[in-house]
Amino acid sequence: MDLRTIILMLAVGSFLYGLLLIILRFKKNNPHKVPFWITAKMLQAVGSFLLFYRTSTYDVLTMVANTALLLGCAYEAWVIRILSGQLVGRKLHILASIGIILVCFITLFLGEPYGTGLVFLLQSIFYILSSLFLFRKLDMKFSLQLLLAISYCMTGLVFLISAILCLGFPEYALKLESDAISDIIAGVSFYIFLVSGFILLMISKERSDKQLLEIQKALKESEIRFQKIVETAIEGILIFDEHYNITFANENIATMLGYTVEEMLGRAYSSFFPESQLDVYKYQESLRKKGQDSVYECCLLRKDGQKHWFLISAKAIIDDFGRFEGSFGMLTNINERKKMELLLEESNRQLKELSNKDSLTGIANRRCFDTTLEREYFRLSRTNSKLSIILFDIDHFKEYNDYYGHVMGDECLRQIGKALANCVNRSVDLAARYGGEEFACILPDTDIHSAVKIAERIRQKIQDLKIEHKKSTVSEFVTASFGVTTVRYSPEVSPVEIIAMADKLLYKAKVSGRNRIEYAESKEIDEFDYRQILKVSSN
Repeated sequence: MDLRTIILMLAVGSFLYGLLLIILRFKKNNPHKVPFWITAKMLQAVGSFLLFYRTSTYDVLTMVANTALLLGCAYEAWVIRILSGQLVGRKLHILASIGIILVCFITLFLGEPYGTGLVFLLQSIFYILSSLFLFRKLDMKFSLQLLLAISYCMTGLVFLISAILCLGFPEYALKLESDAISDIIAGVSFYIFLVSGFILLMISKERSDKQLLEIQKALKESEIRFQKIVETAIEGILIFDEHYNITFANENIATMLGYTVEEMLGRAYSSFFPESQLDVYKYQESLRKKGQDSVYECCLLRKDGQKHWFLISAKAIIDDFGRFEGSFGMLTNINERKKMELLLEESNRQLKELSNKDSLTGIANRRCFDTTLEREYFRLSRTNSKLSIILFDIDHFKEYNDYYGHVMGDECLRQIGKALANCVNRSVDLAARYGGEEFACILPDTDIHSAVKIAERIRQKIQDLKIEHKKSTVSEFVTASFGVTTVRYSPEVSPVEIIAMADKLLYKAKVSGRNRIEYAESKEIDEFDYRQILKVSSN
């Protein structure tokens, strides 16, 4: 069998093997989803096809073919590393790929036999690496894995000897018959293709079987754990079939309703509802059959006829085809809660207060800012007063975070939030974290000049903190850029547009050099648009 025939067989075989892996990838419960495997085989197929059409000289076609073959060889090594239970780092993969491409490009200038020798050397490295990966995680019970490890090692040695011959003894290599080395290499390549193709599939199958057993074992343990949790849960738990008959009840819900578990199984859920609550039952049943979950309050009848209030968290159970199979309910006893409504009202008040506070800086958050701005702005329609907005942004904060880390970035935001709160003293004013590194102030009944003075006080306070910022192009310390605007009420202007005005001015401050204040009243901003900003930026 001549050399070209062997190369063609390698090309066709690698291509068909790659197609097989693609088919397996889309197969349900497929165990052969290993990264790099399909790519490796397709690259080997492309490289072999190109070598089949190469000329006798070492030209660009030969270089491209060698590049594809080496990349395929490297990817196959990654496959073996993964199948051996080890990881392939993204950095290693990228650097190896780039290195292969660069080396193959250099071989174009080296010519024969040095170019070929360098390619053989790289191939020997990857084959020997593959054998090392297999030897490192070798399971002696699996003799095929040992056979594959030895085969890769022998193949690597053949390529290494050929490389030494071409690189160390070029004149002797050229004196050999033209196809001598190529015949040996082709034969060895065909051998390793046949051996690895079968054994790697077997290793992959063995690996997937182990993973499947581990998953099944974990699922069984989870099922046992879940059953124990459900049976001993403080909350009551009910599971219903598609007709809303009870198929499971834990001990706790049975005790709360005065039944035994056996007495509850098979009963219709509707039989536990008093007549006054049947509308609630019908509405919740309709939601669940639509696949919707909900949390609701209702009372159920105990065995002695007494009503018992529950908070019920209900979830629909839907099969793979979207059909309703039943539902799951977790029932919490809330009888005592009904007696504690005053306490709950106080808790809700505190919760509302917390929801309006930024957890990092301790000042108002975006939600509180938006609500306050809307309220204060529409108040102007009655008072005919002015409202000022300050919007400022920490200069080069992304670079600060990248250089000092997010922990230091959070500390920086905390210090600036505290400084901002100290500068805004009136009870009617609001200091808020607007988002990220952006802060804002609402100043009712404040004209533009007073607002600018407050902004300057904030700007100076931030500078006085002397928070080091080596990555800033503005200052060696942290600084901020400000946009300040003052408005009167107008039905044609919304609160969102007011923020947009301040944001335009803030952007102008940034493109004009940062660590500065840009301000204007709303009537002046009508004459100010982004074209002016772009003009400043270009200058």
